[in-house]
Amino acid sequence: MGITGRIRAFFSGLFKKKEHPLYATCAFCGERVYLPFHCEYCNKYFCDTHRLPFNHDCTNIDAWKHRPAAPARNRR
Repeated sequence: MGITGRIRAFFSGLFKKKEHPLYATCAFCGERVYLPFHCEYCNKYFCDTHRLPFNHDCTNIDAWKHRPAAPARNRR
């Protein structure tokens, strides 16, 4: 693979769309759910009851607590 092939492979990997399953089992309660929620901090899937990090005892809850605040909207 030449340099152009490596560059093409690198950039195609950057812009790949993440594919999430339609059905998954909640990692906390074991319920089979349609369109599960994906936790970005522990990389697991959850039902709507356990979708938030503090509801499923996320292992990386400190990262969730210290995430940057959303920018305030300017209303007129």
